[in-house]
Amino acid sequence: MPKIVFVCTKNRFRSPLAAAMLKHELALRGQSGEWNITSAGSWVQDLLPPTPEAFIEASKRGLDISSHTSLGIETFDFDIIDLLLVMESGQKESILLDFPMLNHRTFLLSELSGPAFSIPDPYISKEPFSDIASEIENLIKSSFDKIVSLASHR
Repeated sequence: MPKIVFVCTKNRFRSPLAAAMLKHELALRGQSGEWNITSAGSWVQDLLPPTPEAFIEASKRGLDISSHTSLGIETFDFDIIDLLLVMESGQKESILLDFPMLNHRTFLLSELSGPAFSIPDPYISKEPFSDIASEIENLIKSSFDKIVSLASHR
């Protein structure tokens, strides 16, 4: 069973939404039972639920993130992670400095479907939450086959 982990900063908006969106896409394509999809944060201090804005964006898409609690990336057993998808280039660099064994399994979500770019944290960039959520959703849909291929062939 391939394990995919999405990573953002605090694991309260971008990565929980990305995980829920990929689970939904897998279900739509009849592949939901074969995967372990979760999320983590690169800087998690407290175990907290998703932000109110994450609940709103999830609800708009018919996704349930109510059981999510933020986790730090350091809580995972890296040997069982098949694919690590991060939101920002700084997160990728930091993870690879601390965990170089993840080099061939760590990608920016954006780089799977085109030129690599960071998906900003809307709490810092002040970009509309709906725009960030739509960006993540579009990237998951456009890179779905690549995500499946990378996670399945480790």
